[in-house]
Amino acid sequence: MTLFSEDTPAISVSDIALQLKFPTSTAYRYISALKHAGFIEEADVPGMYHLGTAILDLAQNVPRKRFQDIALPFMQQLCEQTGETIVLSALRGQQGVCLEKVEGRHALRVSYERGALFPLHAGASGKILMASLDRRAQRDIIAKIGLPRFSKTTTTDPDRLLDELETIRKIGYALSDGEVIQGTFGIGAPIVSRAKKTLASLSLSAPSHRLEGKKRQGITALVVRTAEKISERLQAQEV
Repeated sequence: MTLFSEDTPAISVSDIALQLKFPTSTAYRYISALKHAGFIEEADVPGMYHLGTAILDLAQNVPRKRFQDIALPFMQQLCEQTGETIVLSALRGQQGVCLEKVEGRHALRVSYERGALFPLHAGASGKILMASLDRRAQRDIIAKIGLPRFSKTTTTDPDRLLDELETIRKIGYALSDGEVIQGTFGIGAPIVSRAKKTLASLSLSAPSHRLEGKKRQGITALVVRTAEKISERLQAQEV
């Protein structure tokens, strides 16, 4: 699986056999086993394979405590700077899961529970995680989980959601205006590995009236920069 990278997101069985100096038949057996486990999936191009969503579960499960330990001081600092609730999330199957949270200091705040699962199509945290997947995995989630409506601003049109996810990938952050809970606003950014794989999402949530105009822009920049700092710290510890 180390053959995959940002520059080589998909690879053929023959290339795998060539680079690992395996017989093609042996490479096919390995691919079959990895595909069955969900670590590799067929790409849109026939005969090509890319990493599957199970590899993200593996990345999440093995170092999850390290994610929390490294991220928590940065999350606390962001909370002190903004006064708002900060959440660290990751993929679990075809949903998101809250790994860690720092509650905002305001009496009126958005609250989350550690271990709580949430859909990927609505909310800043979920959209950051879903945007990190390839188009095939995104469509599979839409087909299997659906796009239930939670509020009047929830995106329920598949094509519109896919376009938004592509934009999120390009700009590096996600916004949510009451998509899950009316009257709340969320800002999310990806935490990435050295290979630029999204490992988790960092998000800030608050009542909408506290995130308006220029203040929203400034806090968005703070969330993005904090996610970058966590990414840098994680990458420094990668072997």
